Amino acid sequence: MTTLTLEIENPSILTHLKAVLKAIHGVKILNVNNAASDDDVDSEQPNAVTIAAMKEAKEGNDAGTVCMDSLESFMSSMN
Repeated sequence: MTTLTLEIENPSILTHLKAVLKAIHGVKILNVNNAASDDDVDSEQPNAVTIAAMKEAKEGNDAGTVCMDSLESFMSSMN
């Protein structure tokens, strides 16, 4: 078994990220440490990378559809 530890800068995406990870066959979420309070999540501003990605998406320059049918299709759709 391999373990992956993630540190999320924006806790508001945690719920969505957990759902995406659970959809991948063979992935199990072992622990979630919510260090930020709900007040911190509401007041947190996106970082520069997130803002740039949001701007690209609004302009229609996103990565397209991500296929979650299998890990292989997910990885190939990220290219």
